[in-house]
Amino acid sequence: MTLSDPNNILAGAFADLDSGNLKSSSDSPSESKSEIRNEFAVRRATLDDSLMLESIEREAFPGMTPVTRIERDLTRQNGLYLAAIRNWQPDEQELGPRFAIATKAEKEDESFTARMRRNVDRYLLDRVNRPKLPPDYIAGFVGLWFVLDEAHVVIIGLRESDRRKGIGEQLLISAVEQSFENDSRVVTLEVRESNEPAIELYKKYGFQEVGLRRRYYSDNGENAVIMTTPPIQSDDYQKQFTELVEQHADKWGWVSRPGFAAPEGYVEEDETKGESEASDSTSADGDESESKPEIEA
Repeated sequence: MTLSDPNNILAGAFADLDSGNLKSSSDSPSESKSEIRNEFAVRRATLDDSLMLESIEREAFPGMTPVTRIERDLTRQNGLYLAAIRNWQPDEQELGPRFAIATKAEKEDESFTARMRRNVDRYLLDRVNRPKLPPDYIAGFVGLWFVLDEAHVVIIGLRESDRRKGIGEQLLISAVEQSFENDSRVVTLEVRESNEPAIELYKKYGFQEVGLRRRYYSDNGENAVIMTTPPIQSDDYQKQFTELVEQHADKWGWVSRPGFAAPEGYVEEDETKGESEASDSTSADGDESESKPEIEA
């Protein structure tokens, strides 16, 4: 029995693992996208991201109190937050940083008070005390604590507009990968008893229901289901996990993330163009013009 398996239910999960019964997607796309780069990437979150992460948390979990202490967690020695990012779109910052960070509900609120607040933010507060935007647009994030030999997923949150794009699943993949790197034995989490889509996703990656925390959620007193993986360092689990990661890449394209190299043979379009330009700029006497390759963030 472990802290995350109070009822010692993992024996069934181990049996599933031994028999190769981790759930995998039955949908096989007609054309693989595994060599196409997804527009989103995953990177480690920093304190500069905290305002946007807090906004995503408010949007993903309205009515929840207390909120996660994200700013504190970002500096925890045993904590790790990962953010799903892409480049900012030109129009996403036109109305100021406070509007760019706001939740969907805050942006769509057309009440007189809300419109006045947005004008004060844009024309006064953004100029007097301008919030620092993160360098990238953040669609979602996952938070991990590493305790003894367990990795605990404390939160996964997504913008409403960025759901159903494979981002939540990619954040889960990245969390498990970082748990491998941390030499964690298992990964554990809590999920609302009514959140059947999330429970199915976690089961797909080998999580098993091992207990219940009664009246865990502060907004409505709902129970939380405790879910835990089999030993993630085992060859069987890693084989099944790798297959699931490949299926995700086939459907959504490969995602740049900590510790993940691009697929073999993949070359950035800009990189190919740069090589061509460098070749064209070689002078007649054989001296090449100075090249200053950019480092991708």
